Amino acid sequence: MHDINNQSAIPNSLNPDESKSDQITPDSLSNYSLSEIADLINILKTRNLELLRENQRLNAELSFTESPAGKERSERETRIIYQIIQGVSTTANLNELLTLIHSSLSELLYAENCFVALYNDESDLFSFPYHIDKYDPQPDPSPMYKSCTTYVYQTGKPLLLSQEKFDELVELGEVELVGENSPSWLGVPLVTPSKTIGVLVLQHYEESDVYSERDVQFLDSVASQIAIAIERKRAEDALHESEEMFRILFDQSADLCLLLEDSGFTKVNASTVSALGIKSMDEILHKFPSDISPEKQPDGTLSTDKAKKMVKHALKEGYHKFEWTHLRADKSELPVEVMLTPVRFKGKQYLYSLMRDISERKAAEEEINHKNELLTSLLKEKDKFFSIIAHDLSSPFQTFWGLTEMMTDDDADYTHEEYVEMSKKLNKLARNLYVLLRNLLEWAQMQKGAMDFEPESFNISDVLDPIIETSLTRCEQKGISLINTIEPEISLLADKKMVNSILMNLISNAIKFTSRGGSVSVSGKTINDSTIEISVTDTGIGMTKDKLKKLFKLGEKTKSEGTDGELSTGLGLMLCKEFVEKNGGKIRVESKPGIGSKFYFTLRKSKGT
Repeated sequence: MHDINNQSAIPNSLNPDESKSDQITPDSLSNYSLSEIADLINILKTRNLELLRENQRLNAELSFTESPAGKERSERETRIIYQIIQGVSTTANLNELLTLIHSSLSELLYAENCFVALYNDESDLFSFPYHIDKYDPQPDPSPMYKSCTTYVYQTGKPLLLSQEKFDELVELGEVELVGENSPSWLGVPLVTPSKTIGVLVLQHYEESDVYSERDVQFLDSVASQIAIAIERKRAEDALHESEEMFRILFDQSADLCLLLEDSGFTKVNASTVSALGIKSMDEILHKFPSDISPEKQPDGTLSTDKAKKMVKHALKEGYHKFEWTHLRADKSELPVEVMLTPVRFKGKQYLYSLMRDISERKAAEEEINHKNELLTSLLKEKDKFFSIIAHDLSSPFQTFWGLTEMMTDDDADYTHEEYVEMSKKLNKLARNLYVLLRNLLEWAQMQKGAMDFEPESFNISDVLDPIIETSLTRCEQKGISLINTIEPEISLLADKKMVNSILMNLISNAIKFTSRGGSVSVSGKTINDSTIEISVTDTGIGMTKDKLKKLFKLGEKTKSEGTDGELSTGLGLMLCKEFVEKNGGKIRVESKPGIGSKFYFTLRKSKGT
């Protein structure tokens, strides 16, 4: 028995794949039963009916196409396709293009409710860049799991949806209702040569059978043009967005941004104009790096040679970072850190130069280097200074120790006069050591910042009178006259303890280096409304020019003995200098060997003096 449902049993006239040898002939009918022949007759009737209907449809379509109405529709279809193609170049962005597509389709189809859904492979979501609907609001990006839109996207075929067709798809589990129900729904896939990017949908909420097969065919045929137009416009929008972002970052950057090509700089930002101190961008356009740089870079390389080398390195490696020095409009130097990156845009090679002003960093580095050098020098000077102090302390202590051993020797037979003489020596040594240790302590406190600076208003006599009084005894011992000509009502604005140390050291030194019969005087004069100059003058042994150069310097050995063997290390003068400068003044000295010395220092006067 033959399988009646098998198309191979159908005569060749209905089944083109059947060979002539299998054609049914009167002789071959004897091979079939009556029921099989009846089935064949029914199949032939059905196929003949289908062919008749298809023939009628083609005739009707041909008739419509050749009719005035058909010709008019064809012209409108052609015009719509042309408008969409032209819209790619005439619209500014994707939204304008989709608006134009909607408007063009509205000339031929009912399109009051229209949306475009585009699928994103990365997020697996549909977005709706264009959505015009009288009921449903524009949705956020969503998966649209079993929507009719997803069905069209997945099948890749147009769908003309009636209520019956929708119910059938729901029954099969293919779709479900999303949003407002519409009796007429037409969706076509947006297909580019490489993939399906989304779906275009038109719908009518009130009437059924609004769209015809002709509408489906037209929309399906134009969908590829729409898809290509959308892809191109999206690419243009992305490029425009990228260019706009670059422009914003370029123009508004606080760093110096420049584009360099064969003809020089073709674009610079406002920060570059400001940093170089020029009036406008025109002053730098079409110039090369060496044109706005000193002849040589800090490393001694010619700017022209180094610029070529840096560009070559950036092109080879894809990036180069280095330091450079430019010239401002006023010819001052502008140190920058350059980040040079090759970029290709629209087929043309550029070098994107991002430069950062490092003037402050360079200044800080120089300051650090200077302070490091200064610190190294001070450490060396301190080491030298401490070695001097250690020597100066060691010698009198050895003498002090030796005298005390002599005085405590039970076997020694000293006279009263000898004991008195040793006692005087001990007293002198103790006095010298006390002065040295006091100065050393004050200097150490000053160096480590432990000595507070507390300026206040006070009369100079409050400090000077006690020093004069205690110094008179020593002056009498040496036969020296001590004269004070400073007006006692002069009021100073300074740190009282520091002024006391300054005056005590200078007066003590003056007495120390003045011979018997000489004199020491303290005087002062007003420099201006806010400054007074105080001087301490002696008629002592004076100093040579070489010794004067070593005064007030840490680590310089200025040890000398006073006219009565008093110890001197120069530490007191260093303290004087630091204390004077701490109070905002200056100290200087004039001296000649055999004639004497005169020390001057300035201090601030208190208001109202």
